[in-house]
Amino acid sequence: MSFENPFGKGLKAYLSGDQTPHRIHRDDGYVEDTGFDVYFSEYDDWPRYEKDALREVKGTVLDIGCGAGRHALWLQQRGFRVTAIDISPEAVEVAIMRGVKDCRVMSGLQLSFDAASFDTVLLLGKNFGIAGNLEATEKMLQDLRRATSPEGRIIASSRDPAVTDNPAHLKYHELNRKRGRPIGQVTIRIEYKGELGDWFDLLLVSPSDMARIGEAAGWRMARLHKENAGYAAVLGKL
Repeated sequence: MSFENPFGKGLKAYLSGDQTPHRIHRDDGYVEDTGFDVYFSEYDDWPRYEKDALREVKGTVLDIGCGAGRHALWLQQRGFRVTAIDISPEAVEVAIMRGVKDCRVMSGLQLSFDAASFDTVLLLGKNFGIAGNLEATEKMLQDLRRATSPEGRIIASSRDPAVTDNPAHLKYHELNRKRGRPIGQVTIRIEYKGELGDWFDLLLVSPSDMARIGEAAGWRMARLHKENAGYAAVLGKL
């Protein structure tokens, strides 16, 4: 069973009016309930850093991990040609139902596009970290160099894991240090209406770490838009 299935089912249910939240389980026992409304939110409700970064979109766009398609729809309405992808078939179904014109079931870690197909790649909604660890993230960014034009750019967001005073998160940082992992590498799984998905890793990084990882893969952080712990960055090719 794919870890995306409970999440995708929740997106479909929300589209039909069911507002049951999903539950995120972390491997240390921490649990958090989260609504699906953020994935359907309109531009006015997006974080300021996201709005600022999206002003820097140009040319043809690849939206990786599109979810319900909020970013793709907003860009479509402004005349951009957007290809949206998500690993969840249910999420793709929802995005198409909402009006995303080109939406495909595909992993951001296994792209099947010709070289130089896109001018802008979106990794929003903390999707900079979908590869789960440092090595895989570098590999993903290297693949995105091939998939983008010479002047291609990535617009990516994350959350600085160090900006917290939550004792549960600080304790998890210590656990990660003991395991030899970055403090922001979280192992989680999603539950929806009692159905549990598989465990997977998500990598949260500070802006300086994003810049360092990007440079190792041939990208330079050109601009940073930050608001408290959350931020989005524009990466250009070195």
